[in-house]
Amino acid sequence: MTNNPENLGIRYRIDASRSSFTAQAFAEGMLSFMGHNPTFAVGRYGGEIQLDSDNREVDSMLLIAQADKLSLLDKVSAKDAAEIENTMREEVLEISRHPEIVFVSRDVSMRQIADNRYAIKINGSLSLHGETRGQTIEAEAEISGKTIRAQGEFKLKQSDFNIKKVKALGGTLKVKDEVEISFDITAEI
Repeated sequence: MTNNPENLGIRYRIDASRSSFTAQAFAEGMLSFMGHNPTFAVGRYGGEIQLDSDNREVDSMLLIAQADKLSLLDKVSAKDAAEIENTMREEVLEISRHPEIVFVSRDVSMRQIADNRYAIKINGSLSLHGETRGQTIEAEAEISGKTIRAQGEFKLKQSDFNIKKVKALGGTLKVKDEVEISFDITAEI
């Protein structure tokens, strides 16, 4: 289904307190053998999912995340966590220049896989680090009454968004170009 500006639809707002959003990088170099693949929680985000009021199919999606609200989930020393988080904010995402990460859908297709459960494919634009690129996201969603719950993951390449590869922990931690984004989003009317 494509976005239909004439149909106001039913708007569901993302409830960050009942949702989770993570980004995982994969190590290369000296620490890769230890499996140190840093995972960051996205701490502040919001947005909405709009359903077509005629047939209750997803019509559009908007997600906005604050780039300065990423926190390391891994169990490392407080000093190492602070260095990794600072490197992510200042050198990787350059949050002073690019404070938001935005995904806007262009078109959405869905098929029912069970009662109230759907496989959804969302084609849209991801704006990250001052660059906007096409991004496809696949998810499974449960739509029931006043609530939508969607779960999925997708991968992106940092180089597609002109993000330079950096090192942390004295050069012992380097990450690969590909990052995996996982989400479990709950939205309500």
